[in-house]
Amino acid sequence: MKIIGNIKDTNGDFRTEILELWHRNPLECVAEILANPLFANDQVFEPERVFRQQKDGVPSNREYNEMWTGNWWWDTQDMLPDGATIAPIIIASDETRLSTFCGDKKAWPVYLTVGNIAKAERRKPSSSAWVLLGYIPISKLECYSEEKRSDVGCQLFHDCVRTILEPLISKGLAPTEMACADGYLRDVHALLAAYVGDYPEQCRVACCRENSCPRCTVAPTERGEPGPLNSTYRDPVTVVEAIARHSKGWKPPEFEDQNLRPMNPFWKDLPLCNIFECITPDLLHQLHKGVFSDHVASWARKSIENGQEEIDVRYQAMPTHPTLRHFKQGISKVTQWTGGEYRSMAKVFLGTLAGAAEPRVIRAVRALEDFMYYAHFETHCDESLAAMHLAWQTFHAEKSVFVDLKIRKFFNINKVHNIKHYVESICSRGTNDNFNTEMSERLHIDLAKAGYRASNRRNFMVQMTIWLARQEAVHRFTAYLKWAVSDYIPQDLEDDDEEEDDDDELDEPAGRLTEDSLLGADREYHVAKTPPVQVTIDSVEKDFHADWFLWYLNDYLYRNSLINDPNNSNLTLNTLIPIYKQARIHLPPFPEAISEKSVDVIQATQALPAEITARGLKAAQPAKTSTVLIRTDKSDPTKGPLHGLQAARVLLIFQLPSLIHTQSEPLAFLHLFKPFNKHPVPDSNMFQTSYAHRQHAKHGTILPLSQIVQTCHLTPHFGQKMNRAWDSANILDSAEKFYLNPYLRHRDFYLFRHRFFLYEKAKDDQEREMRRKRLRMMQ
Repeated sequence: MKIIGNIKDTNGDFRTEILELWHRNPLECVAEILANPLFANDQVFEPERVFRQQKDGVPSNREYNEMWTGNWWWDTQDMLPDGATIAPIIIASDETRLSTFCGDKKAWPVYLTVGNIAKAERRKPSSSAWVLLGYIPISKLECYSEEKRSDVGCQLFHDCVRTILEPLISKGLAPTEMACADGYLRDVHALLAAYVGDYPEQCRVACCRENSCPRCTVAPTERGEPGPLNSTYRDPVTVVEAIARHSKGWKPPEFEDQNLRPMNPFWKDLPLCNIFECITPDLLHQLHKGVFSDHVASWARKSIENGQEEIDVRYQAMPTHPTLRHFKQGISKVTQWTGGEYRSMAKVFLGTLAGAAEPRVIRAVRALEDFMYYAHFETHCDESLAAMHLAWQTFHAEKSVFVDLKIRKFFNINKVHNIKHYVESICSRGTNDNFNTEMSERLHIDLAKAGYRASNRRNFMVQMTIWLARQEAVHRFTAYLKWAVSDYIPQDLEDDDEEEDDDDELDEPAGRLTEDSLLGADREYHVAKTPPVQVTIDSVEKDFHADWFLWYLNDYLYRNSLINDPNNSNLTLNTLIPIYKQARIHLPPFPEAISEKSVDVIQATQALPAEITARGLKAAQPAKTSTVLIRTDKSDPTKGPLHGLQAARVLLIFQLPSLIHTQSEPLAFLHLFKPFNKHPVPDSNMFQTSYAHRQHAKHGTILPLSQIVQTCHLTPHFGQKMNRAWDSANILDSAEKFYLNPYLRHRDFYLFRHRFFLYEKAKDDQEREMRRKRLRMMQ
C-alpha cells in the first residue's frame, strides 16, 4: 500500500511511504474452521431460545449463554431465506509490542473465529478455533504533518480492514457452500457479528472520538448519568451520511453532535452489519482496570483518613487463600498491574473498607463489585440480568457521595457510561465470556510474539508469516493423527506427562458425591497416597495450636463406637499421628460461574522457623490453615442460602493411628465459628461471624474430610483503624469478627450473593401475593 503524505521533500515532491498488509481470505478461514473434525461435537448452526421456568403455561426466565441463544441470531435468521445457515464472524484486533527491554517493534494482528463453536472450546488456545486473519501495518506516518497523523492513521486502519474483509463485501448476501464437520454441506452466510477490542479500538471502528460512546449518541457531558438522556443507539446509515456530507463541506449537525471523525468506514458495505451493536463489552479494560481500579477504588481510598496507608496495611494483613494473591507490600507499591492482579485486588477490597469508610461509600463500592461479578456470569437469565441492572442503578444512586466528600466534581467518564450497555449486549449476542479481550492478549503470544522471537529481527514480518504457516501445518497434521489414531500422543506431551511432582502425587478418589447439591456434603476429595509426616499428639497440640486435641479425638472415637470409654483409650501424648499437608476437594460445576469441575485446596501446615541450609537462608514460613464451610444441618431454601452451613478453620488433616483403626478416611480438626446470621450486615451485604467458644476456649471438633463443603475466605473486621500488630500470620487468631467474602470466586458470588438476592426476591413476591389475596378477600 502506497501512501502519499502532505510534507514535501528537498525536491519539492510529497513524501511517500510503502506499507505491507498481510492478510488472507476470511471466507476460507471460516470454511476451514467449520470443516475441522475436532469441532464436530461443539458446533451449532441454528439459534435457540432456552427458558428455565413456565408461568401459567408460558415459558419465562429466558437463559442467555452461547451466541446462538441471543436475539441477534434470531433476528438475522429472519432476514435470510429458509435453509440459510449463519456463520457469525467474531473479529478481534489489538496492537501489541514485540520487542522487550529495548526497541519499538510492534505488530497489529487481526484474529477471526465463528460463533458456531461452543465458547468453552473456542477460548482454548490449543483448539485453534481462533485463526490469524492478518497483520495491519504500523507506521509513524512521518510523511504527514503531526496534526494529520491521527486521522490518517485511523483511515489507514479502515482501509486495511476493508481490504481484509473484501471477500465478505463482494459476496454480499449470496451464500457460500461449505462442508461442515458433521458431514453436511450448507449454504453459509458469513456475517460480521462482533468486533472485540479495547476502548481506543472501539472508537476507531465506530469512527467517533474517544470522548464519546462507540455504541450510542450520549453527549460527553452526560456520560455519568444513568438515564437515557439522548443516548439512542448510533445508526450506521445516519453516520455514513453525516460523514459523506461533512466530506463535501456541508457541516451537518449530526457530525458534531455524534463526535464523528471524517473516515471512510470499512463496515459501510458489509451485509446485515450494524457495527455499533457489534461492539462488545471489555471486562478487563472497562471494568477491572477502568471503572473499578482507576476510579471507584481510588475514590474510596481517598474517602478514608490516611486512606492509602490504611488500605495497604489491611491488604498486608489479609488472610491468605490459594486462589487469592497476597499483596505483601500493599497495593500502592504495585507499579505494573496485570489482569490477575486487578481481579485479586477487587476480591477483598470491600472487606478492607468495612468499618473505615462511610456507609454510602461502602454501598457504592458493593454495587459496582456486584455488577462486575454479574458481568462475568457464563450463563445469564432474566433474573440475573435484573439483579445486574439493579446493581448498576444502585451504584449510580450512591456515587454522589464522592461529590459530597469533594473527591469528584463530575462523572463524565467514558467507562462509567459504557457499562450501561452490558445487559443489552448479553441479550443480543450472549454472555460476555464470548468476547473476552484477554483472549486476544493470549493469542498475541502464539500468533505474534513467538514468531517474532523465532526471527532474526530484520524484515521480521516475512519471517513471522513463514514461521506461522509452518506451525499451522504441524498443528493440522498433529490434529489429524490424534483424530485418525485413537491412542496417538504427541512426543512433547509424552515428555511432559512423564514429569511428576511428588508433592502433588494424589491417590484415587477416596470419596464420592452422594447428593447433587451445590452446597451438599460428602464431596469427592484427594489426599496424598501416604501421609508425609507423623507427629506426636503433644506436638499437634503445641506446634499446630490444636488445644485439647487428645480430648476431642477421644470424643470422636467414642461417638463413632471405635472405643468404649472416652476417658480410657490407648492414646497418649506420645502417640504418633499421620498428618497431611493438604487435601483437594472436587467442586461440582454449575452454569453461572464455572462450566467444568474445579479443585479446591484445603491447607493445614504448621509454622516453620527460618533456617540456614547449604543453599543459603531459608525464610520462615507462617502456618497455612484454611477456612472452610461445613454442613451442620439439611439445607432449607426458605431460611436463606446459608442455612445449615457453618464456617470453620482447619488446623490439622490426619489419619487415625493404626492402633485404633487400620483403614479410615482422613479426618480434620477444626475450630468452629458461630452460625451465620439470617440476614447480612447492612451496607456491605456480607454475612458476619465470630469464633464459637466453649469453656472460655475456641470450640473445636473433628469431622471426616468428606463433610467439608468447600473452602471460604473470611475477611477480618478491621474497624476504623487496624491494629498494627496484626499481620496475615496472626490475623485469624487476633481479629474478633469476620465477614464471609462473596467475591473470592465467581462460584462464591453466586452462592452467597446472587442466591440471597433470589431468596429476598422470593420473599417479596410471596408478601405481595399475600397482600393481594387479603385485598381480594376484603373486597
